[in-house]
Amino acid sequence: MNDRPSIINQIDVDVLLSRLQQLLEQINDARLAVAPLEAGLAMAYNDYQTTVGQLFRETNRLQIEIDMLRTRIEGIDQDTVVHPIPDINEMRNGKLERADLEEEEKDILLEHLFRVLDPMVNDEDADFLANLQGLCNNPNTHLVDVLEKIPWGIVWTTRSQLEDLVAQYQRLNVWAQALVRQLNHLERENERLRKDSRYGLWEQYQKGPASWQQFLQYTAKQQQEYNVELTEKLHSLQDEWARIVGTA
Repeated sequence: MNDRPSIINQIDVDVLLSRLQQLLEQINDARLAVAPLEAGLAMAYNDYQTTVGQLFRETNRLQIEIDMLRTRIEGIDQDTVVHPIPDINEMRNGKLERADLEEEEKDILLEHLFRVLDPMVNDEDADFLANLQGLCNNPNTHLVDVLEKIPWGIVWTTRSQLEDLVAQYQRLNVWAQALVRQLNHLERENERLRKDSRYGLWEQYQKGPASWQQFLQYTAKQQQEYNVELTEKLHSLQDEWARIVGTA
């Protein structure tokens, strides 16, 4: 399928360039929002685990023993749950198709870089090009990862001698699509982090050190009391099981 536009003028290219610049700014803002949130969630969770984690692990251990004893006592066989197996071939083929397209798009970018930069004369261009070439040759690097490393300037705005307006527009449109996907990903990541189970801890952490420590101590106390209840329940079930086994 040929999606090459038939009529393109300089205004169309300028509008697209403006859109690209806007996308780069939005991606930068999105990254600035995601990075501290991700770090904050991890920090609050690690602090929480240090104080309360062992208590929760003890809760899980007790609950497992209780469930196992109940199953024995009630004589209930647990049904085996069979989970559907995803179509690995379908998943692999989709990933390979996208990977092949990424490689082609990175090759086009690299070719453009060689045409608009001057590595033979300008040492900065030579170092910059060598760095980007290394990124492009890495199969784990996506097109957008390379694009984000390119500051706004001639690489974005210059049309090489071998390009006409249509070819330039088509290349820039591919870059725009990659940036849009990246922006959508970052926005989803921000939303996902705000729905993360650790987000409540992060909100509590931001109330200040005193409030945070009070919360941790209260949570630990509540969990300790619950573990005492579970221990008593487990002992009761162990006694019941001993009676059953003794009369068998």
